[in-house]
Amino acid sequence: MDKLIHKIISVMPKPIQRLWYDHEDVWMYIIVGGLTTVVSLIFQIVPTHIFTGLGMAGWLNTLLSTTISWIVAVTFAFFMNKIYVFRSVTTTKKDFWREFMMFYAARLVTYGLEVLIMEVGNHFFATVDGKIVTWRSLLVKVVAQIVILVINYVFSKLVIFKAKHPEKQKQA
Repeated sequence: MDKLIHKIISVMPKPIQRLWYDHEDVWMYIIVGGLTTVVSLIFQIVPTHIFTGLGMAGWLNTLLSTTISWIVAVTFAFFMNKIYVFRSVTTTKKDFWREFMMFYAARLVTYGLEVLIMEVGNHFFATVDGKIVTWRSLLVKVVAQIVILVINYVFSKLVIFKAKHPEKQKQA
C-alpha cells in the first residue's frame, strides 16, 4: 500500500507532495479510517442479510451484526494503524498484546463517548415533539464522529503506538 500511495504522490505537484509528506501520518490515518469504514459497512450488511434470511428478530439481528462489524473493523483498524500509520514494530508478544489491548480499550472508551454524545445530542438537539428528527440526528452523528476521530488519533499516537526512541532508552 505504501508503494502505491508514494507512486501516486510522486506525480502530484510539489506543493501537494510537501503537504502530504509534512503530515503523512495524518493522511494515512484518514485513508485507513476510510478503509475501516468500508470494512465496517461490509461486515454490517452481510451478517444483516444472512440473519434476515434466517428470520432473526430485528433487534437481535442489529445487535449481532453491529457487534460483528465493530469487532472486525476495530481489528482491521488496529493492524492497519500499527503497520501503515504509526509503523509500530513490536519485538515481543507482551508488547504486541499491550498495544492490541490498549487499542481495543481506547476504542471502547470512545465508543462509550460516542453513545453519550448521540444520546445527549439527540435529546437536546435532534428531538422535536418527542420524536428524533433523522437529519438532526445525522448532524449529531457527524459531530460525534469528528470528536471520536480526533480522540482516537490522539490515543493512538500518544499512548498506544507512541514512538519509541532507542537513543533515549540507551541513555537511561
